[in-house]
Amino acid sequence: MNEGVTLNEVMNDGKSIHLYFNGLVGLYVSYGISAFLLSKQTDVSPSYSQEMQMPVAVINVGHFNQLKQQLEVTKMVNNYYCLRPTVEYDENEYADWVGRIREEKGID
Repeated sequence: MNEGVTLNEVMNDGKSIHLYFNGLVGLYVSYGISAFLLSKQTDVSPSYSQEMQMPVAVINVGHFNQLKQQLEVTKMVNNYYCLRPTVEYDENEYADWVGRIREEKGID
């Protein structure tokens, strides 16, 4: 799955929120630009995945179901959803956001 996540985020032009359901913890997880857009779209507590080398944000199933009603679902396969955000993506704002998260987490 890690390769698919990385590819989705490398190819993300700021017009997609990729979410992956993690059944072990019962949460939807987003990474990279998707996590950033998710944080602009709804309330999340972002963190940073050192394994994935990108920001991460999670939402619970109830929160996801609400979000799914508000945004267009552009793709759905098994435990993966792609949603179309209604917020704009700004590369500089994303870089600042990542920097703040890394600083808060004490990551160089």
